[in-house]
Amino acid sequence: MDTLVDWMRGQYQFDPVKVEWAFGDTETEPAWELPLAGGKRLALKGRIDRVDLWRDPDTGAALVVIVDYKSSQKQLDPVLVEHGLHLQLLAYLNVLRRWPNPEITFGSANLQPAGVFYVSLRGKYEREPNRLRALAEIDEARKLAYRHSGRFDLAVLPQFDARPNARQGDQFNYRVTDDGLINKNSREAMDSIAFIALLDSVEMNLHKMGDEIFSGVAKVDPYRKGLSRACDQCDYQAICRIDPWTHNFRVLK
Repeated sequence: MDTLVDWMRGQYQFDPVKVEWAFGDTETEPAWELPLAGGKRLALKGRIDRVDLWRDPDTGAALVVIVDYKSSQKQLDPVLVEHGLHLQLLAYLNVLRRWPNPEITFGSANLQPAGVFYVSLRGKYEREPNRLRALAEIDEARKLAYRHSGRFDLAVLPQFDARPNARQGDQFNYRVTDDGLINKNSREAMDSIAFIALLDSVEMNLHKMGDEIFSGVAKVDPYRKGLSRACDQCDYQAICRIDPWTHNFRVLK
């Protein structure tokens, strides 16, 4: 909490406006409904850990960020996002992007998506070769341990990191080249078109899932990505009829 407060006081321009915010159970905070084929609908409801806003003093529009707290490190995997397996955070941002009455709920007539982030509550400290190195830069190590992981719109970087002439993020993962451009390896910082396209792809995946549910698709088809498999985290392996040694897993690429 000390690290988060330091960032909010010094560089992070967004303000938390909702915590543990549930949607989908009341008329004033309804579920997000997606129209499907045949007049059917898919309704999503959930609970968002934190909603942050930055309000434009001139236009009244607001940039919105979703923050999700985790007990350990987690990252958005682009392959799992594409195949519809890492959708929660981006779906939540789509909920606010499509929110019907943002003026009533958030005090702004227009919500513009800016970013989604996982925040580890435990932190991840890098190993150092000796005690002197480990204790040399305690403050910097603490900030990197709680660095946020996710995706964000590069166009609003000044609102994410207001430090003058900052070349590298500590709260967020980005790096600026000598030419003043974002390093090509900074994949969490996306240009505006690509960021909106990512949100659109998640919405399309949800439409596809809804149509498949109503059409009766219920295949037992666990995935494999590299060395990891869907079965690795399953609590029902002892009674499952899938033999992980011989099963032909659906390979994600």
